[in-house]
Amino acid sequence: MNENPVQEVLFEGPSKDEEEIAPPVPSKADVGKVTEKFAPHDDAQFVDITKDFFDCVKELKLGELVHDSMFGLLEAMSAIEMMDPKMDAGMSCNREATPLTFDTAVETGQLKLNNLLPRESIGIIDAVYSCTISWLEGHSMAQTVLTCLYLHKPHQIECKTIKSFSIAIQKIINLIRNFAVRANVYEEEDFQHSSFDYNLSAEVTETKAINMLKAAEEELIKKAKDSEDEREKEELQALLARVRFTRLFLFSLVGLYPLKQGTTWQHGQEVAAQSTVSLKTEMIDIVKALNGALELAQAIEKSIELGTQPEEGSDAPNPMGFSMMVNQRLLPPTFPRSTKIKDRHLSIQYLADLIQRIKHGCKIINCTSYHAALNFLMDFNKKFTPCLLSRSIPQTLYLPVGRMVFGVKPLTEVLKESVKAFIAPPALRPDNPLYNNPFAINCINSFFEYNEQSFYTLFALCGYNQARQRDSLGWILLGFADLQDGAERVDVYLHSLTPRSENSRHLACFGTWVFYHCLRAMSLYLLAGLELELYSVHEYLYIFWYLYQYLFSWIVSALTRAETFLAEQEYSADPKALKASQKKPKPKKRKAKTDVKEILFNEAMETLCGGYYKALAGFIKEGRIPEPLPMFDNEQVRFEHRFAPFANLTTPPPMPYSEFRQMKMIMLQSPATELYAAAAKHFHEARTLLETFPNPDEEWHDIVKVAKMNFVMMNLLASGHSRQSKLPPEFDFSCHRYFPIIKQRK
Repeated sequence: MNENPVQEVLFEGPSKDEEEIAPPVPSKADVGKVTEKFAPHDDAQFVDITKDFFDCVKELKLGELVHDSMFGLLEAMSAIEMMDPKMDAGMSCNREATPLTFDTAVETGQLKLNNLLPRESIGIIDAVYSCTISWLEGHSMAQTVLTCLYLHKPHQIECKTIKSFSIAIQKIINLIRNFAVRANVYEEEDFQHSSFDYNLSAEVTETKAINMLKAAEEELIKKAKDSEDEREKEELQALLARVRFTRLFLFSLVGLYPLKQGTTWQHGQEVAAQSTVSLKTEMIDIVKALNGALELAQAIEKSIELGTQPEEGSDAPNPMGFSMMVNQRLLPPTFPRSTKIKDRHLSIQYLADLIQRIKHGCKIINCTSYHAALNFLMDFNKKFTPCLLSRSIPQTLYLPVGRMVFGVKPLTEVLKESVKAFIAPPALRPDNPLYNNPFAINCINSFFEYNEQSFYTLFALCGYNQARQRDSLGWILLGFADLQDGAERVDVYLHSLTPRSENSRHLACFGTWVFYHCLRAMSLYLLAGLELELYSVHEYLYIFWYLYQYLFSWIVSALTRAETFLAEQEYSADPKALKASQKKPKPKKRKAKTDVKEILFNEAMETLCGGYYKALAGFIKEGRIPEPLPMFDNEQVRFEHRFAPFANLTTPPPMPYSEFRQMKMIMLQSPATELYAAAAKHFHEARTLLETFPNPDEEWHDIVKVAKMNFVMMNLLASGHSRQSKLPPEFDFSCHRYFPIIKQRK
């Protein structure tokens, strides 16, 4: 018997058990009568059906629902009750007087169109930037930027400064939205791109908006020279800095956006005829403008107090020019969201940081290879934790249209160059007979055309926020099994086409390249869980075990194999080397060309994870890490859940829980002091490896610091420090996002 108080009544007719509670099902004739009765009159007047509606539902008992094929229990639970102030955002404005619009504000004298004081203009501009930053952080445009009434009808403004600023900010908003939509690396919680049918001065070009700002600057400079009041002169200088900042920021965004004025793109058919050299030349001017805007941002922050400030107790970011409920009716019928406009000081700091991130993101134009661009985006995310705009700009610069890198080279060609630089398959070498073989060419082209989407998705994934990156990695790994199978088939087929007289082999070339990218995605997936704090402390053991025993060691193996294969290819292609066969290829020759830094870094990561693995084993041995109660937990279920995205892969094969269980039992047979000593040795080796490479970057310094601290702690524990204490260790991620500093209190 169904104990659920909410029972479903089907229109198809009640069952025998439900005949007593089911309401009578209306016939088609009854439905027609009701429809005719309540149909709107010719004069379009609505009919009140409230009384008839309540009469119809009298036969329904409390808790009963009428179940329709298009409206079931799920829809009923998630439905919004329209016109309810608690549920419908559009009804919030009914609590107050009629929202102030541009026209009513002008008529009542609450909105100045001319003769604005400098302090009033400063307050308006600072408030608009606060709203813009709030919009960038995920709030609706209707509740942030578009609450400024000056942006509704900027052409009616008589003040040259506010008019030019209003039009310019509309162009900036439109460019930011276009960057985000073109890159398409945002989620619903990141960004709301709807402009609610506001025109945003579409009839004004960006060039004209910049010229209007220049004219406003000249007028302010003249006023500042003529002014004798020191206070007024200071305010005019502050206002001039804001107008100039807006001009430089708009100029930078216009230069970075791939669609120049008057150019149209039609699915990649109309491509920019610009080379990488010309792109770098343009970037010099853009970076200069960004540097100028950064200096002005610092001056703006110091002069915030010169402008009008928000009134205490009011939600409006400025006393004049804003109406918080003006767009409330434009919002969809959803639960009301309270939008808190960002503080002015924090907003200007955000703008300064944003400019720094954009400057760094522009460096992607130096990454001509796919591998370099992928590494750049990963490092970019590690260093800055960028916002949506700064994540979208590198994506747009690298792939401005379709799948054309820098707008001039197909992504498939860049992927071929990446394989050639990584392992140099014989079929991609001009001196090999397969290079001009039509069957080999068709096979390779088909492979890249078919799998281009996977590598495009992997690149785009680096533009998402950290949480979405991990989710997307899990989905990408599900498709890597087919990618690996395709690469193996290509290698086998090309090897069968290789003439027997050729010394070069064509085995596992494309497979090794795909295997390497698969391993990187797997390691990033596990490390992202550490950064997002998804794992419990008692789960760290098998996470670091997997990284130590398999992933990083396999990455080193793949890189070493590629390095060896490259050396063999160079040796076989060198006539002098073939004559003097007694001489083996010198490893130093290849090391000067390849990225040895990556091999060294992954070796250090492997050793570092080994240190964590053995340190955690020591803590478990001494009972310092609390385990969940067996009746509420199953370690095997947790293990399989954490590594579920790896289950479909054939290379590398997923590691079963039984193997981890066996390794754990063997590890825990050793005394805790020995485990701590072994962990200290691993941390010392990782530190030594990282310190041997010249000119390390900031991340290397952070990892070296972590390794030093953990080495000291493990030596203390190995010598008996805090032996009597059963307090759990602390894992401090403040120094590095993936690798914590281990702390043990007495």
